Amino acid sequence: MVHFRRVSDLRLYLTGQAASVFGSSLTATASSVVAVINLHATPREISLIVVSATLPALLFGPICGVLADRIVRPRRMLVLIDLLCGGVVLACAAAAFTGALTIAWLCAVGFLIGLAEIVVFALYFTHLRSLDDVENVGAARGRLQSSEMISRAVAGTIAGPLLATLGAPLLFLLDSLTYAFSASCLRALRSPDRRSSKPEPKAGILREMRAGVSVIRAHPLLSAFAAYAFLLNVATQGTLAQRSLFLLDTLHLPVALYSAPMVVATLLGAVGSLAAPKLLERGHSPRRLLLACSLAAVLATLALPLAGGPLWAVLALVTIGIGLPVFFGAAGNLALITILSDDIGDEYFGRMTTLLTTVVTLASAAGALLGGVLGERFGVRNGIWLCQAIALVAVTMLLISVRRGRTRAAGAPAGTTAGVPS
Repeated sequence: MVHFRRVSDLRLYLTGQAASVFGSSLTATASSVVAVINLHATPREISLIVVSATLPALLFGPICGVLADRIVRPRRMLVLIDLLCGGVVLACAAAAFTGALTIAWLCAVGFLIGLAEIVVFALYFTHLRSLDDVENVGAARGRLQSSEMISRAVAGTIAGPLLATLGAPLLFLLDSLTYAFSASCLRALRSPDRRSSKPEPKAGILREMRAGVSVIRAHPLLSAFAAYAFLLNVATQGTLAQRSLFLLDTLHLPVALYSAPMVVATLLGAVGSLAAPKLLERGHSPRRLLLACSLAAVLATLALPLAGGPLWAVLALVTIGIGLPVFFGAAGNLALITILSDDIGDEYFGRMTTLLTTVVTLASAAGALLGGVLGERFGVRNGIWLCQAIALVAVTMLLISVRRGRTRAAGAPAGTTAGVPS
């Protein structure tokens, strides 16, 4: 095991997760390239690889959330998941080296990694509370989310050159090493391996799943936000399905600049992750921050279909339309996690996050299909405008819900809302 005696627990925790995210991003790129170049995959087979990674959230998301909330020693589970994922990717590297890799194999790898990521997400944020050197949980969560986004940005930037230099099999091997490194970081933590709150007594998986749904329904702001998140992700994925055609064919953005707005967006997301905890420290309520970020993110997306004119104007509007929503989305996500943790408690965190993930995944699938239909029927620019209209409807419904007082707990004193400070 790697020795990290002089490194703080929080830094070890962040470093290990950043390394794991970095490696996973490389694997995603390698899988796509291997499928197209080496295995000569058809569009249908490519779609199967993509869908395989989303199936775990659809089929097992709520169940994984229940199981995650039952785990008494989360760090041990995180180490085990890292080792299992590292073994799966290592086997993928061996298959690629020997020529035994198939489309079915890539689908299986995507499915298993996707399943593991559901449990990891349910455990990582809550386990921050157990680290002895974490004084401000919100700031630590912001640093965790920011480090993950920066890792994805760096991996996305260098994945192409690394793939051309090393080849896909070595990228799979590199990812397996990042999982081993992440496990070493977790094993080196000196804080006791425990939950910040005691798990509830086991009452059956279905009953615990229903309890998680009931908690969301009983929290008016979260139930309103769940509906907003569904419609927003329909709009977002619908836009994403048309974005490449819009940028390259409609706006004629040079290929050399195609990925620049996405890289800027990822970096802005990291900045948003760091800014949100500072705003919360200054007394801004997570409820108001969530609503403000939700509105700002939707308004910022309108810059994308407005793009046109000279190259500098196109690049500026596209960067605004792609980057600012990620900035506000990252800040809003930290506010949402704070609401879940403070109002509901960590004992329900796994169920809450996985239920919302399942909702978002369903919306993403529907949105991707809708985007293709709208783009073919009305043209790409008009199709994106229609998706933005859905996003505007979603945020309007959320704000009207708040305005009418549906987010105010029945009989709550003035100045409080469903357990959320106003």
